[in-house]
Amino acid sequence: MRAWAVLLLAAAAFGQAPNNPQPRENLKQVMRRVALPNANVMFGLQSNVPKNDKEWQAVEQAAIAIRGTASLILVPGRLLSNGKPVPVQAADYVKYADALVPAGRDCLKAALRKSPDAVSNCTDSLSQACDNCHNEYRDKP
Repeated sequence: MRAWAVLLLAAAAFGQAPNNPQPRENLKQVMRRVALPNANVMFGLQSNVPKNDKEWQAVEQAAIAIRGTASLILVPGRLLSNGKPVPVQAADYVKYADALVPAGRDCLKAALRKSPDAVSNCTDSLSQACDNCHNEYRDKP
């Protein structure tokens, strides 16, 4: 009986995912496939207001993705497109990434209220969060 218990525990241990899996996508891929298209949804609302619940749900999903981008770009081990590590230990990088959380939260609240004016206001904090990081990390040679 004890042997079965040991085998079951061993099988469960081997079946578990590693605690810190290496990210597969580099930072540019995450930004182009997650952050950018979802930020574009938010910025596009200034000229293209959702007309129905389905379109507002797309805005909600975009806001959630923006909020979640902070976690994605802070994963230890993620690389830049040039193969260098993402500076996840740099206090300013963490601060800039973390700014996506309240920006996404505010955009989600605005989307849930279906308020184009509130969405327009939340894009200010989103734009600032993006600009701060880009000015320091992306736009420098």
